Parts: sequence; structure tokens; C-alpha cells
Amino acid sequence: MPKYTTTLFMALISIYSFAQKSVRKDTVEEWKLEKSVLKKLPFDLSYIPAKSFTSLVRTGNDSASSYRSRIVSVRSFYISQTEVTNKEYRDFVHYVRDSIAHTLLLNFKSENKEIDWKKNINWNDDRLDAMMIPAEERILGRKEIDPVKLNFEISYFGQKEIITVCPDTLRWLSDFSYSYNELLAKRYFSHSGYNNYPVVGVSLKQAMAFCQWKTKQVNANVIVRLPTNAEWESAAIGEKDTAVAFAGKKPYKCNFGTIPSTAGGIGKAYDDDGFFYTGPVKSFSSESYGLFDMKGNVAEWTSTALDEIQNVEVKAEKQKRLFIVKGGGWNSTIYYLQPGACQFYNAEAANTWTGFRYVVEVKKN
Repeated sequence: MPKYTTTLFMALISIYSFAQKSVRKDTVEEWKLEKSVLKKLPFDLSYIPAKSFTSLVRTGNDSASSYRSRIVSVRSFYISQTEVTNKEYRDFVHYVRDSIAHTLLLNFKSENKEIDWKKNINWNDDRLDAMMIPAEERILGRKEIDPVKLNFEISYFGQKEIITVCPDTLRWLSDFSYSYNELLAKRYFSHSGYNNYPVVGVSLKQAMAFCQWKTKQVNANVIVRLPTNAEWESAAIGEKDTAVAFAGKKPYKCNFGTIPSTAGGIGKAYDDDGFFYTGPVKSFSSESYGLFDMKGNVAEWTSTALDEIQNVEVKAEKQKRLFIVKGGGWNSTIYYLQPGACQFYNAEAANTWTGFRYVVEVKKN
């Protein structure tokens, strides 16, 4: 292993070893959902206990000196065990599609315009032309739904906003020139063979839209939302507060193959783990708290803006703020698998290596 790589790894381990000594688990509010509520929730969650710990936020270059530590306290919470899959997100897109169709067909139960979901949708009805691709743009005259017209209203930091919910599947082409990813662009999100792969090509706003829809669908006294940066890091460092991705007696692959890799620990071949791009969720052993792919597969959106951890005044509009993405994706180096490492994207950015998972909490009265 190159001398620089060894030095970097040892520096990271030293920093995190110091951080682990600063963890306090008995000073933050602890709470759990009632078993009756948990049984109603249609997804697999892991409980993350309350703790205070040293958060090592990286905002500079890839070196140990770029870390800036601060003590954060996080109350206990529940987080989804896996990243949101194509199947889960497709259910959301289908809900938006069908709700628009029912509205155009006036399929309501009563005068209050509550949709009657039991009624069938006649997709050949001319009234649905408003959600179809314009006639002059159709291929061989076929009627097809226009993805741009599948819109959903979200609450975005106190403001209402209409967004398009379909993932940007063309990112498979634009992210990698001359990569011949036409098949992925066409089938990754829509084909059943990719059901259990993490959804990608979604922006922060689309991830928030999914969570807000999920909150309404659950029909329980809970809120589904994106994790904060601190919550995500609390879950990622694990029960033993292991903040180094390859630490421990049984290092897992993190879609890097053997860790540290034979390439010196900094680089890797994309298919070292058996998958050239993303892999199905739960392809590798679970990590602490029974979570999967917290480090690797796809990077994950958080609801925390960069300015919130830098304590600076934000003059730009919220739409132009940068938000923290954690965990590293299938194309990341080992460095970005560190729980403290951050990447930053604007709220409308989308790519083929970023997805999300969600947190569940009880609604406040």
C-alpha cells in the first residue's frame, strides 16, 4: 500500500478513535414507537438510540486535515433499513399518475372531490389527452403519458411548490458520455427486473415529495421525512460508534470488493463487488442496527443544508442552497464512505449515484 494511503488511513482512524471517546448516550431524549403503531407501518425500520457524539464534518479536500469536529446530540429515531427502491418509488409515481387521471375523468365519490379509487381508468378516453405527449411529438402516433406532466404539490421549507415526480432516467446517458447506457436509461426505473435496486435520478425535492406522500399513505400518527445530516451520521457510525468504513473484525464490501482494496485503498474497479453500477438492496450483509448499504451502493440525500453546518448567513434563495448528501455511491472512492464525509448538491440536482432513505417520527400535537 502506498505510504500516502497508509498515512491517510491511520490519520482517519486516529481522528475517529478520539471522536468515539466523546460519545455520550444518556443525555439525549429517548423514545420509541408503540408496538401497535409499528405493526401498522408497511416498511422495515431500524431503531437508532439517542446519543451525543463528535460529528466530523468534511468540507474540504480529501485529507484528514479537512475535518472539522463539533458535538451534536440526536434524539432516538427510526430509519428505513434500505434505500428506497425503484418499486417503492414507482408506486408513488403510479399514484400521481392515477390521481391525475381520476381527476380528469371526474371520478369522485361526492361533491368534495374525494377520488373514488375503485373506479376503472379508461386510458383511451380523450379527456386524458391533457396528460399525454402532444400529438406532434408522438412516436408512430402512439398515445403515451408525458412524464413531465406527472406533477405533485410539495411543502418545501414552508412554501408550496409543484414538481415533476418522475426520475430523470436520461442521467444514465448524460452522466457518462459514450458509455452505451441506453438500456439502463430505458429500463432501470421501469422494468420489474430492477424492482429491488435503489431509485436514482431523483432530486431532493422529489425525495421530499415521496416522503410527504408516504406520510399520507401510512394513515398513522407518524411523519415520514428525510434524515438530517446528524441523524444519518448517528445511524452510520453504528452501535460501537465505528466511524471508519473499513474498521472492525469483518470489513464488508461497501461495493468496493475487499477493503482496503488491492488498488491501494483509494481507487477501485466499479465491478469489484459484482455490480458494475448499483446493486439490489440487501446484496451484502447488514451493518450496525440492521441497516443495509449505509456506505456504498448509492449516496443518500439529507434534509440538511450546507449553511446549517457552517453557521453562515444565507443570502441566496432556498432553491439555490446546497444540501448534504452522505454515504458515497457506487462510483465513489473509499474516502466518501466515511460517515463524516459530505457531498453537496442543489435541491433540483439528480444523478445516477444518489438516492435516499427515510426517517419515521411521531407527529407532534
